[in-house]
Amino acid sequence: MSRLQTRIDFKSRKRTRPSIKVAKQNIDDSNKLSASAVDHCPPAKQKKENSFNGEHIKNGDTNSKALNPLTCREDEIQFLESFLTEHLEKAESASLYISGQPGTGKTACLSYILQLPKVQKGYQQVYINCTMLKSAASIYNRICTELQLPTSGTSMKACLGAIHKLFKNNHKMILLVLDEIDQLVSKQQSVLYTIFEWPSLPQSGIVLVGIANALDLTERTLPRLQSRCALTPSTLHFAPYTKQQIINIFTNLLADEDKTNIFSPVALQMLAAKIAAVSGDMRRALNIGYRVIELAERTKFSKTKSLDSIMKDSNVTVELKQVLEILNSVYGDSTNIDTCVEEGMPMQQKLILCSLLLMLKNGKNRAILMGKLYDTYKKVAESRNICPLDMGEVCGAVELLECRGAVRLGRRAASARARPVRLHWHESELDAALADKPLLSAILAGKYN
Repeated sequence: MSRLQTRIDFKSRKRTRPSIKVAKQNIDDSNKLSASAVDHCPPAKQKKENSFNGEHIKNGDTNSKALNPLTCREDEIQFLESFLTEHLEKAESASLYISGQPGTGKTACLSYILQLPKVQKGYQQVYINCTMLKSAASIYNRICTELQLPTSGTSMKACLGAIHKLFKNNHKMILLVLDEIDQLVSKQQSVLYTIFEWPSLPQSGIVLVGIANALDLTERTLPRLQSRCALTPSTLHFAPYTKQQIINIFTNLLADEDKTNIFSPVALQMLAAKIAAVSGDMRRALNIGYRVIELAERTKFSKTKSLDSIMKDSNVTVELKQVLEILNSVYGDSTNIDTCVEEGMPMQQKLILCSLLLMLKNGKNRAILMGKLYDTYKKVAESRNICPLDMGEVCGAVELLECRGAVRLGRRAASARARPVRLHWHESELDAALADKPLLSAILAGKYN
């Protein structure tokens, strides 16, 4: 069974199996005072030997089964493998657009295929996460850098010239993967049209794979591609996970670790049904599953004072009431904000909440754009001599805050900076919870214009 992930380094992808570790790893990463790129995955950690029930689910062994395909995505994986293998064997250029909502396994399935020896050896692989680009036109310079192409300068014209020169010469087949390709949307779509036209150029020797959320991006944004058969990309859609698929993934993961009883049947049914009804996002399901296991551990061991009794009976069973408590905190209006802020919330996430609260106090608009939030957060962090996260890491941290029920994210925009963020918790209650912390209360009392 494959592990889902939020951040993948193209050249060293190891995580292809869903794991509730994603939640814990992201929470830990959001508290690191570093500025690594969002599309770079941290090294896999070794599994811990002496741990409570469910710890292997949370910490996930990524080494022994790294090449296993994703559960419940067998058809999509077969399509991807056939598509890439066929065009490699025929040395034919082509383009493919992969769509699907977040957490449906798009990048994880592709990363599994890209680890296959025949694909690794056959293609010169280039992976670019487009959310990390300063502008749509900067994609050309990034491609030249990844392919190590000599250029006469860094201008768009110079970089395009170097790429076209490569196409005219004999070269190894190129596999260009553009994740979050909708970030390249620009005026008149000149960048997207140029890139999708590359496979139609004689002897270009390139297979283009674009990944985004929208089902109809190519039809809606690039209508000219549909009028020429040579330019029309193949499409592959990842549907949201169903209730039964979510149950199967959890069951298989727990069976691998011989922990099938950690969730009571009714608890797992409730968790899967809620996630399937809301979004079908497996990444969200794993995040919530991790929080539920943590709650079950705290509930059990807080009542056990003897270390000997803990060692003798370390088994934890997740019950329905614990699942309902976490689901209510994420999707409901009733939340103990003090508890959420106190228990396990990294400092960087608290700084982001402080920044959002400051903006709400000083402005009239209740919907804050991600870019403006990042600018305020950066000023807040630097004013306290805390190294700020980069834009991509802040976006990931805000998504984790959404999993806690603290904020609500709007629909993805053309730019990551343009995505709306709304505070879901009651403003007065959050203000009171943060005011008890000296550092955070000092931040809320300051001005960051």
